[in-house]
Amino acid sequence: MPEESAPKSTPNSSPWSHKLKQAAWIGLALLGSLAAAVVAVPHFVDLAVFKGTYLPLFEEALNRSIDVGEVRLGLIPAPSVRLSGLRISENPSFAESTFFSARQVQLRVKFLPLLRGRFEITELILEKPIFNLVRQPDGTFNYADIAGRKRPVQTRREGARRVEPAKPVPVLPLIPSRMRIRDGQLNLMTQGKRPVVVRGIDLFLKEFSTRAPFPFRASFDYPGIRTVSLEGELAYQEEKARLELKNSRFQVHDLTLPVRGNVTHLFTAPRFQLDLAGDNVDARPVFQVLSVFDLAPRDTEISGPMDLRIAVSGPSNRLVTQLRGLFKDVKVDGKRALKGRLDGEVSISLPSGGGPTVRRLQGNGRLVARDGELTNVDLINKIQRVTGMIGLSKDQRREATTFRTLQAEFVIGGGLAEFTRLYLSNPQLEVSGHGTMTLEQPALNLALDTKLSQQASTRVGYGRAATVFRDRDGRIVVPLKVTGPIENPAVSLNAEKAAVTGMPQKIEKGFGSFFKQLFRNH
Repeated sequence: MPEESAPKSTPNSSPWSHKLKQAAWIGLALLGSLAAAVVAVPHFVDLAVFKGTYLPLFEEALNRSIDVGEVRLGLIPAPSVRLSGLRISENPSFAESTFFSARQVQLRVKFLPLLRGRFEITELILEKPIFNLVRQPDGTFNYADIAGRKRPVQTRREGARRVEPAKPVPVLPLIPSRMRIRDGQLNLMTQGKRPVVVRGIDLFLKEFSTRAPFPFRASFDYPGIRTVSLEGELAYQEEKARLELKNSRFQVHDLTLPVRGNVTHLFTAPRFQLDLAGDNVDARPVFQVLSVFDLAPRDTEISGPMDLRIAVSGPSNRLVTQLRGLFKDVKVDGKRALKGRLDGEVSISLPSGGGPTVRRLQGNGRLVARDGELTNVDLINKIQRVTGMIGLSKDQRREATTFRTLQAEFVIGGGLAEFTRLYLSNPQLEVSGHGTMTLEQPALNLALDTKLSQQASTRVGYGRAATVFRDRDGRIVVPLKVTGPIENPAVSLNAEKAAVTGMPQKIEKGFGSFFKQLFRNH
């Protein structure tokens, strides 16, 4: 009989098929176990313990009542207790309102302790929280009472009476090692001021510790500014209530600056000492931010390298912000003033307080603009009108509205910019003088001496009036007053200065009428 051949191996009986079946069964078993855990674990966890034990601990620690809409347990993507509709009331000494609320609070916990009824938190996540802070006249906030609360002291007699130790209650840490805030909002209210609302707050802390610096990332949206962000490391000293920034960066628009400093007395009246500095930063984003606070004109484009120093210091109720800018051949293009290349230095100080920002502003500066031109249309028309009447050509009239050099030295205070020195030179004239400009609604009050070039002075002629205005070099110098809104100032003869030159009253009146007619609005 012929030998029976051995049965051929088929794919269903191959080793890889067997392993595949094993893997499939293991996967199904794991999925089944996970599904069973999702269904069964909530039955082993008593959330009533959480509400009845831990929430009262929070209420006692905060000295505020806490309302929760719903408490649920979730296992995916991580074991967590989720509290929806959380609301923490205000301190009883304040008006009845909400101190803090959140659409959802998620407490991520360890799995195995959870099965034993222990809630060991690993991460706190706040979804759409709203913080309502009230700053008092003395600089304290409506949360100062939380830091001031002391733990009850147990007397020796009370301790002696306790023979049997009480059943320990697992402690729930107020600040776990990881914390997130998503799309938060801060409402800051100060008596006598409009509330400040900061939206879009995102915060991430990890590896929180009081013994070593820990990384953080924060960002928020401020009215009129795109996202503001701060990232780096924080060092927290609990005994001093001191928070220090290390290796941190501040970013707004396209401006990034290193920031260092600290905040002390965190839980009473916070005191700030923060410094931001950068060399050769672009002036464009700096002035975009300043314009939001009405500290720079919105219709002027400024770009180019500058050194910048910003310091914020003092208690929260008397904060002082100091800014120093050093311009290095910065390009300026303004629609109502000038365009050119700018060098110089400006220092300003802004104390916090009531009233318009420009009235609290203090500072000084020295600026030099070169190789530019005036851009105020009304002023250009007036200058060209005068230079045309004395016989200058079209090109020469154009030159009269340019400058080789424009210098300004000024002091800021009391809502005014006081120009201690103004100087402009171009091929057709030189202008020097002093005066003031209001900041809230910009208006000029300037006394200027306008000295025509030798060529322009010759074209005027040698009449009696012209002779009165000539200096020792034969150049005509006309004293002028420039007053009124910066968009359309009035130009007139400076009568006081003219009288000093010995101008006869009749000629003075004639020139006064002449200037009024010459510089009338068209």
